[in-house]
Amino acid sequence: MPTSAPVQSPIVLSQRSTNFKDCLHPLEYFGHWDGRGRAKIVNNGASAMITFTDRPYQPFVIGGPLDGKYIFEQLHFHWGVEDDSGCEHILEGNTYSMEAHAVHYNARYGSFAEAVDKPDGLAVTGFFVHAYGDTDCPEFDKIVNGIKYIKKPNSEVDIDADCLSWMSLQDLSRHYYTYKGSLTTPPYYESVTWIVYKTPVYVSRLQIAAFRELQSCPKDSNKKIVNNYREVQVPKEHPEIIFVRNSGGRMRAKL
Repeated sequence: MPTSAPVQSPIVLSQRSTNFKDCLHPLEYFGHWDGRGRAKIVNNGASAMITFTDRPYQPFVIGGPLDGKYIFEQLHFHWGVEDDSGCEHILEGNTYSMEAHAVHYNARYGSFAEAVDKPDGLAVTGFFVHAYGDTDCPEFDKIVNGIKYIKKPNSEVDIDADCLSWMSLQDLSRHYYTYKGSLTTPPYYESVTWIVYKTPVYVSRLQIAAFRELQSCPKDSNKKIVNNYREVQVPKEHPEIIFVRNSGGRMRAKL
């Protein structure tokens, strides 16, 4: 588990400057794609954001580098004007079309608002999403199918309750980088345990392009949400970055 002082995010991730760990407790996801309740996607003028309601419990993560239970708050996306950029973290010099952030808060604080500025308040799991060819990713279409209904800011629509099932296309218990960092949007609190997966999720070019049709201004349809990512930050001191190669057990996806 990273122990050095937190830094501003995003950062460059490189295995040359990373500590390798094996046999951590597996990072476990509960309820993120179990199909319960309702899922909603909203255009908030800066991104497309997904939340869940009408559930017996909110999804949560435990294990891995985390001390305690972290409850799902929302998932949002960062993307560029072209397919060759749009992610926030840079991995081994590579950039990807999009980065998805699943934001969780520490259950000990009771709410996101109380947790957001605490040193151990948040855990964000990050996924690189990359446009590759013309073949759609069926699981990702559960999100893309809702995009056309939220082109204007502050619009929202219900989507499939298992809309995060694309996350389960890879082994989520290992092959991730973790470090102590910050939010990448104001006020940039250094309260985040970052968990960024090495392997990107591949989708089609058209699936990524759909996000670029979202408007950032309600009165001007020509103002679109693009390049909504923060540039890489250069830490004053090199942070402790850990790459988890193997976990100590199998991941469970549901209760």
